[in-house]
Amino acid sequence: MFTTFIRTIIMYFFVVLTLRLLGKRQIGELEPSELVVTIVISEVAALPIQDPSQSLINSLVVIFLLLILEVLLSFGAYKSFAARKLFYGTPSVFYEKGVINQKEMKKQRFNLNDLMECIRNTGATSLSEVDFVIMETNGNVSVIPKTEHRNVSMGDLGLSAPPAQISYIIIDNGSINHNNLNRLGYNETWLEKQLKAKKIPKAAEVFCMTADSLGEVVIITNEKERKNK
Repeated sequence: MFTTFIRTIIMYFFVVLTLRLLGKRQIGELEPSELVVTIVISEVAALPIQDPSQSLINSLVVIFLLLILEVLLSFGAYKSFAARKLFYGTPSVFYEKGVINQKEMKKQRFNLNDLMECIRNTGATSLSEVDFVIMETNGNVSVIPKTEHRNVSMGDLGLSAPPAQISYIIIDNGSINHNNLNRLGYNETWLEKQLKAKKIPKAAEVFCMTADSLGEVVIITNEKERKNK
């Protein structure tokens, strides 16, 4: 039992590290090769946990080799269009300016119901409202509306607006994020003033605090701290 416990912990952290090294895209948008690697890693990782007679080292080596292969493949695809096309494929255009590509839809086994569902998911109700429907290499479907049916932007109206500001977490459940504080050009003296203005004596009483470069601050106190008062 103790051996299984230790193996599980080792394998867990090793697999998590491997997936982190594969990149963020591995989690949200799986390409075919990434899907294969993910499935194989899960199978290999389970073997030494389920069967104590299986070598833990062998499983770790296999997962490491898969990591190396995927990184090399991704780098090759980054450098070479031919490699990218071979391993990841190219986008499939199902609909373009009034013409449905029936051959491509058949090739991808994508029927009309699928097509209309994707269109409706964007808020459109008809093919007449869109110019393009494209399946990306990761399987996601992009729908490009016609100009007259797209959302009106401030640029379309000839209006200007100040640049968007990103809010960063300054306090997370009582802990100060010094990296974000420094990123915004603030310091702890500024932070203390913000808390004092809200009559909050210490950061430990704050559940969430966010701020942007313009000084827009949002503070939400910790419910437990409030109840204890």
